[in-house]
Amino acid sequence: MRIISIANQKGGCGKTTTAINLSACLALMDRNVLLIDMDPQGHSALGLNLNCNKLERTVSEALLNPGEVPLSKVIIEVGEKLYVAPSSITLSAFEHQVSMVQGREAKLKQLIEGLDQIYDYVMIDCPPSLGLLTFNSLMASSEVFIPIETGFFSLYGTGQLLEIIDLVRKKTGHEIRVKVIPTMCDERTRIARETLQDIRNNFEDSMFKSLIHSNVKLKEAASFGKSIVDYDRKSKGYSDYMALAREVISEERIIGIVRSENQERQLSEPNKTEKHFVFDAPEAKSVKIVGDFNDWMSYDAYLMERREDGSWSKTLLLEPGEYQYKFVVDDTWVEDQNNPKVVDNPFGGKNSIIEVQ
Repeated sequence: MRIISIANQKGGCGKTTTAINLSACLALMDRNVLLIDMDPQGHSALGLNLNCNKLERTVSEALLNPGEVPLSKVIIEVGEKLYVAPSSITLSAFEHQVSMVQGREAKLKQLIEGLDQIYDYVMIDCPPSLGLLTFNSLMASSEVFIPIETGFFSLYGTGQLLEIIDLVRKKTGHEIRVKVIPTMCDERTRIARETLQDIRNNFEDSMFKSLIHSNVKLKEAASFGKSIVDYDRKSKGYSDYMALAREVISEERIIGIVRSENQERQLSEPNKTEKHFVFDAPEAKSVKIVGDFNDWMSYDAYLMERREDGSWSKTLLLEPGEYQYKFVVDDTWVEDQNNPKVVDNPFGGKNSIIEVQ
């Protein structure tokens, strides 16, 4: 069982979004996943359509009265292979209530002992602070993933979290493996590109290759109380978190975890088909392709290649389904001149349609 804390005391970095959607993607790939909400705001549970105010038991009761309320009495199944131990505002009193209790830093660790017979992953959504709740989460974990927003203040405070992790190592001998996840990335902006390079320079091998791009579907999914897996599997948010989940699972072999044959098969890429797009625009300076496969964002990764005859081409790997798309020709959005299949869009224009078998 891998026990992973998702931590960053800086708010608005995609911490809870990552906890929810990475957990859902791991569950989709045949892993039994328990998401423990250690944030008194209870956003992880809320993001999975659970009303913490109406729950009889939460993580708070289990931490304070483990003999009377075992964690098993708190856990709720929210999807196939996906379980949540929800939190509530009562958890905010935890630090005060156990401040003089011996072993207060290991309350969560004791609570989840023995779960390795049930779960493949325990994901812990930490609060946006460096208090006793976060310390408990780190003490219970063998790994910590740090989401870092690719904005101006992205690295602010990350050093403090790394100091706390180092303090845990020195004081207790507890080793914690650190990886960072770039989030809310909009590669069209200079600040995002520069910040991304700063993150690479600071963390080098401790950074995941997968990027989580800015994606409106992720926000919509949260507002409906759903993970991106259940909300929109065509979105860029879904493909980003699935790529991250595959990267996380690929580390199992390095760590020495042995999985079943079926679980190993889940690591392979989904069945995708190459689709070749061509657009004739000899006078254009740049042409990009956008659609619901990339949340209609004109990332540099979707820049088409200019050919000698003046046309532009791009090959995409797409999963089976129907997709709407357009070309961005020098900042002007146009439909595919070679594709008669179109549909009206909400802006009074038309989108081209392609179907992938």
